[in-house]
Amino acid sequence: MENKFFKILLKIPTASLSDALDNIGIRGFMDYHIKPRTCTSKIVGSAITVKDKISNKKVTPLKALEAIEKAQRGSILVRAIEDADIEEASNIALFGGIMASASKIKGLGGAVLDGGLRDLRECRALRIPVFSRSIVPTNSVGRTEVVDINIPIVCGGVTVNPGDIIVGDEDGVIVIPQEKLEEVEGQALKIEGTEKKVTAELQKNVSVLEAVKKYSRM
Repeated sequence: MENKFFKILLKIPTASLSDALDNIGIRGFMDYHIKPRTCTSKIVGSAITVKDKISNKKVTPLKALEAIEKAQRGSILVRAIEDADIEEASNIALFGGIMASASKIKGLGGAVLDGGLRDLRECRALRIPVFSRSIVPTNSVGRTEVVDINIPIVCGGVTVNPGDIIVGDEDGVIVIPQEKLEEVEGQALKIEGTEKKVTAELQKNVSVLEAVKKYSRM
């Protein structure tokens, strides 16, 4: 069932999904800073989460690697630093070449980071889709430590629970609560259908004002 929904989500832009979430009173879009950094491939998958906290301990993020090791094929790694401000988070890389290689081998669908990405050339060569707040050469050792994996986190201003659906494209990243997937997908398909009707009207030389008023769509 989930695969059926995912195939449909691959065809729906994040813009329409964001509008669908707005329609049911949920903010689903991550901050605009979190952008595709390695390629323009669209991502759709279930979230596996990693929560960090600011720390000066020299601790290797083994739990983050454990999250990758335990992940199901097609999952999206979502990693964020608890209570870090934007500037602080932007200066800490949460994903790099080793994690990218491990993710590729495990068949992950990509990564979303409320923090930095490093080893950009290597990640691009691997064709692993990564969305991040920044690109920076640091690592997380001595800057953060992992609190836990597969627990609720806040990434890009949005709460992400393990299993929530992550959709990312060139416009940004959307989070769909797992229990709202069918409703959001249905709303988004209606929005896409309406937009096609508006476009068809415009191609008939109908005024854009008239077309938008007719279908109540912008």
